[in-house]
Amino acid sequence: MNDHHWTKYGILAIGGLGLVLLLVLIFNYGLNPEGDLEDRTWVVQEMNIGATMTAPAEGVVSYAVFSEGTVAGSAGCNNYNGGYETDGGSIAIGPIAATLMFCEGAMDQENAYLGALGAADSYEVNGDELTLSKGDTVLIKYTEGTVDGS
Repeated sequence: MNDHHWTKYGILAIGGLGLVLLLVLIFNYGLNPEGDLEDRTWVVQEMNIGATMTAPAEGVVSYAVFSEGTVAGSAGCNNYNGGYETDGGSIAIGPIAATLMFCEGAMDQENAYLGALGAADSYEVNGDELTLSKGDTVLIKYTEGTVDGS
C-alpha cells in the first residue's frame, strides 16, 4: 500500500472510532445527563398557573438547586427541600418540605410553584435552560442564574 491508502484508511478509522465513542457516551449518559441538572442554581422564569405560562410576580424569586438526590431552594417566600430521582429524562420529586412563613402577595405563587415542582415527571436541560413538565404540559421554565445567598 502506498502512503495515500494509509492516510485514507487512517482517517476512516479515526472517524469510525469517534462515532463509536459518541454512541457510547449517549447510551451511558443519555441525552439528559444528570450532571447538566445538578449543582446549578435554576431561577424560575415562567410557571404554569391555570394553564397559562406566567412570569413570577415582581420581587418574588423562586429557585431550585438539585444536588445528590436533594432539591432545595426558595419558593418565593419559604425555603424548601425534598428528594428527587432521575432516569434519563424522567424525574420524580418529593416529598417536599417547606418553612411556614407568610409573605403578603407571594403565597398563591408559592403554592403553585411547589405544586408544579412535585407534579413534574420529566425534565430537559438545554444549555442554561431547564424545563420541568408533566406529560406534554410544561410546568416550570428556569434559567441558570444567581440569587442572594446561593
